[in-house]
Amino acid sequence: MRPDVLQLYRFYESPLGQVTAHLLGQQMRRFWPDVSGQHLVGIGYALPYLDTLMDVGADAYALMPAGQGVIHWPSTAGSRSALIENHHLPIADSTVDRVLLAHEIEHANRPAHLLREVWRILAPGGEVIVLVPNRRRIWSALESTPFGFGQPYSRGQLYRLMNDHMLPPDRWATALMLPPMGRLGLPRLVAWAEKPMRVLSRSMGGALLVRARKQVYGALPVGGLRRPVPAMAVPS
Repeated sequence: MRPDVLQLYRFYESPLGQVTAHLLGQQMRRFWPDVSGQHLVGIGYALPYLDTLMDVGADAYALMPAGQGVIHWPSTAGSRSALIENHHLPIADSTVDRVLLAHEIEHANRPAHLLREVWRILAPGGEVIVLVPNRRRIWSALESTPFGFGQPYSRGQLYRLMNDHMLPPDRWATALMLPPMGRLGLPRLVAWAEKPMRVLSRSMGGALLVRARKQVYGALPVGGLRRPVPAMAVPS
């Protein structure tokens, strides 16, 4: 079971959801300090983070899986969102600079196939950030947030999966150090406690982020690489 697009939208519109987007967005900006002019695709429900990245110049698009549903995005301009099948992305080979997987891989029936598609559409040297629930933290056990659904991952599990598909991780972080607290005023405590608790342990956060770069030498990803006829190219 995965949250539908309206559940995700309502969470990120709530005070706790806005704090969540802010804290995770900070980590993404550390991973990607300069995305100006780059083609960026968010897969899953990445809208709160794509908003931040578009504000600093990214040419961003949102692809939302059929099992989740799609909404118009961005709200102030023509639509850059599309409903897709995540095992057959409608994008030509090697045309995307950055991919953000958010609220997606933990719900994928075939995560290996999804990562093969990510590898296919990334340009040589392109990068992906994967955002998943941290297996060892309470956020993955509570269904009051989107991180309580799907298959959570430990860092070791996610590293092995990505390495198997020629996406070797080179950086990781966690965020959301305190348990999810939605009462009035408590989301501010979640934000305030983030930095001092990270000093104690960088692995404590309820959400795990891993960055990887497309590897373009050596063997093909496990299971081979499908080469479909391109359906849509990201505009240059």
